Amino acid sequence: IVATSHRPLYTSQEQNGDHIVGRHMKMALEELFYSNKVNLHLSGHLHSYESTCPVVAGDCVSPGHGTVYVIVGAAGKFLDSQYYNHYPWSKYQNCDKFGFERITANSTHMHVEFVTAPGEEVLDVITIPTWEETATDHVFKRRY
Repeated sequence: IVATSHRPLYTSQEQNGDHIVGRHMKMALEELFYSNKVNLHLSGHLHSYESTCPVVAGDCVSPGHGTVYVIVGAAGKFLDSQYYNHYPWSKYQNCDKFGFERITANSTHMHVEFVTAPGEEVLDVITIPTWEETATDHVFKRRY
């Protein structure tokens, strides 16, 4: 399952207003993503690219047990120049190169790539398996 929104739930860029909006979005949506086993969330708004580990309530979890969040905003007019904060869930950040997301899927997994344009250099690769049946057997624990 893939969910999309204009604004990201998770970003490590230093944009305070976006962290506030993201926090509200997490409170409204993250448990819903978890209970419905959303594999991937794609957003934009920021003019950059960032990907996370599989996340549940701010913590990295094993593949097949959480949602991977990807900001794909690097294909437009300009790239953001903000600094990135260090969060354990943030796995790859880019505000230097324009690019796009290439996704292929089958019944067992999604293969997600951030590809530069021009040049088609692959800078980030994510393999997202389907959710394991036991992944949502425990109670969702929100920490914010």
